[in-house]
Amino acid sequence: MGQSASKEKFRESVTALVQVDVSADDADFWDELWKIPASAEEVFELIPAGSARRLRDDRFANLATLFTQAVAQLCQIVETPYNIYFDQALNCVRVLTRILPFLLEKGDLGEADENVEQLCWGTGNPGMPEDEKIGLMIGGSNEEGVNEEGKGRRLKVKSDQPDEQEPLALLVVHAAMHMLFLPQFTCDYYEDVSLKGEASNTRAKRVETKEDKDLKAEAGLKLKKVEWGVSLVPTPTSIVWAPGTGVTASEMGFDASTRKYDKNRIEILRLLLASCCDPLFAPADEYNPLASRWLAVATAADAPNGICLFYSLLNSILTYDPRNMPVSAGFSAGAHVKLVELSAQLLCILLDCGLPGRPDPVVDQTGMPCVEFETASKGGFNLFRTLLARIDSGKELTDIYNGFARLLRNCYESESTYMGGTRFDCYQELLVLFWKFLEENPLFMNHILTRCNINEVIVPICFLMYKSRRDPAQIGLVHICTFILLKMSGERSFGVSLNKAFTKKLPTDLPLFSGCHSDLLAITLHKLVVNGAYKLVPLYSCFLTIIANVSPYWKSMSLVAAVKLVNLFELFSSPKFLYSGEFAHRHLALLLEVFNNVIQYQYHGNSHLVYAIVRRKDAFGHLASLTLERAQAQCHKVYGDNTSVNKDVDAGPVQIDSKGIPQMNGAGGEEASQASSIVGAPFQPTEEWLEDLKDSLPMETVTRLLQHLVPVVDEIVAGKLGIVDEQEILDALNEMTMVGLLPVPHPIVIRKYQPNQYTALWFTAFMWGVIFLRNQSLPLFDGQCIELFQVSISEDDD
Repeated sequence: MGQSASKEKFRESVTALVQVDVSADDADFWDELWKIPASAEEVFELIPAGSARRLRDDRFANLATLFTQAVAQLCQIVETPYNIYFDQALNCVRVLTRILPFLLEKGDLGEADENVEQLCWGTGNPGMPEDEKIGLMIGGSNEEGVNEEGKGRRLKVKSDQPDEQEPLALLVVHAAMHMLFLPQFTCDYYEDVSLKGEASNTRAKRVETKEDKDLKAEAGLKLKKVEWGVSLVPTPTSIVWAPGTGVTASEMGFDASTRKYDKNRIEILRLLLASCCDPLFAPADEYNPLASRWLAVATAADAPNGICLFYSLLNSILTYDPRNMPVSAGFSAGAHVKLVELSAQLLCILLDCGLPGRPDPVVDQTGMPCVEFETASKGGFNLFRTLLARIDSGKELTDIYNGFARLLRNCYESESTYMGGTRFDCYQELLVLFWKFLEENPLFMNHILTRCNINEVIVPICFLMYKSRRDPAQIGLVHICTFILLKMSGERSFGVSLNKAFTKKLPTDLPLFSGCHSDLLAITLHKLVVNGAYKLVPLYSCFLTIIANVSPYWKSMSLVAAVKLVNLFELFSSPKFLYSGEFAHRHLALLLEVFNNVIQYQYHGNSHLVYAIVRRKDAFGHLASLTLERAQAQCHKVYGDNTSVNKDVDAGPVQIDSKGIPQMNGAGGEEASQASSIVGAPFQPTEEWLEDLKDSLPMETVTRLLQHLVPVVDEIVAGKLGIVDEQEILDALNEMTMVGLLPVPHPIVIRKYQPNQYTALWFTAFMWGVIFLRNQSLPLFDGQCIELFQVSISEDDD
């Protein structure tokens, strides 16, 4: 059958399913349907969203037969993986991938349709005649019918005990997880060496190093021994797709560089994505990470090949090197690039449900890592989050970090290197995974901050923020970069590491400077404030908190960074910003904290900042001497009688608590508006406001600095008759001592990121939004019924 003829035949079959009732016993129709060769593109084209919904709503019996027969055939291919049936199995996979999201639109997280519930989770279908229960009774005795050509089969499954049947939802997820490791379909032939005890012997050779012990001790992790448990060892190791974490190259049973299975893996990964998409149809304010039964099945302790899948996804992502891709991949993304992208998306989803994994190591009587049966059987247990939390080898943590750094560097290397490999656009998924490691693994952040070069990640993060600052479609990317920086800035070792000299040349119009990575961070965040999108306004306090957290350890600030920070102080103390809202002065408090930290703890080496403050002394003097009358006059001059500013309720979910600590607000409405420096309710300066401003602004250190240094600088200038080299002033300032002239050094205050439910919800919505947009070439999901976030559909869309 030619390609055009097969496409037309498939179109006719789909039309028949939508328009007329087709009996489940019509063997000729169904056998022919599954035999028709159809690519994934053709399946998606010939089953448009409207047809899929009409099939679900008007011909549910047809949809039920289609679904159950496809699931039954996948179960059969898992049991008897003969390669003559692989093409037919792929047809089933593509059809399931297309129809599952439309079923889940009316699943228990969506509109909760009884028919869908019975089909996916029921143990029988009382609404269908007995002779139409095709494939429903998986698990009983079965007959396999092979047609005369030997290329198609339809599974008839019968059972005398329907109560023993497993739900089709569970079967399709388990079948997909089996098919990801099917011999000659998605991996090479393998022998289960664990039956001979060889796997255990190989695993036992991994000796815990002193560094590993130190890491666990620093995190307070204690080893627990149990007699038996659910093993966390990948078995067999030979089926894992790539070596790296959990599996070494010597344990691989095949050449890990092979790409011959990539296309089939992509098909099954898409099916798993489609199977786990029900969070899309839950309203954001009602979303519960424990509610999805589909995700619960995929992440349960008994999920088939779950451990091997975790390491396969993780290693496929982090061992990928865009620089080694052929030049042609830069013009048309190859299958392996798509495999890496889908691996990242699926891993993000599987790590975003259930309960966090317990990081404390547990081993059985053979010394192998495991999970206690009691823990694994509890509701909300997530095998993937447990495996991530349990990664405790220093070498593996370093390899994971190096993988993230290599992939993130591609964001600027692909632009600055002529034909130097392909551009890898999966940065948002990578950053979500990086965030998951920071949040879930108690050893990861401490390890990368103290034993790795954290600047390898900081540079691409700053580059991505800088490039995305004006793009409304990239606001979420800026948010996640901000959260990552905010979390890491709460550690002293982060600020210390940023003192390493910055020597890279980035392909952007970033101002040239000679300094360290702290300078890069400050210059980038300054640009986001003065030249970023309006929706970044709620992040301003986060930006300033990051700078404040690293400022006590900033040894030598560049001239450019010093000028930028003082410019920010002038900007936020200007009437337009200062009187834009009741809490707008908190930005000034954070900037003053930055100046105080540098002056008190890093005075020598920071003459550029000191001189910049001296030169802008009037901005500090006007703020220190502010009176209520002048404040009201300035406010009236800028805003007139109406000081309200139009609110942007979509500006973002970040808000600031009474202590200036960034928090999250799910509504993004009135509370978020009060937190920003521009967005606010009508405001008039009052005596109480002025008193709060005076109390909250730590002006004493800067005031004393100016009282002492302004006369000194004036004297130097007068001595040179007004013609003086600025370097002479800088040298003089650097040689001076402020001991006894400044207030007693204040305690260093570090504001640590505090996780909360709103942050978790934001990450869920952001991640699914990214996945939705990145799967539009084959429209895996239709935006019409999505509730987790808003989808705007243009009028010309069908």
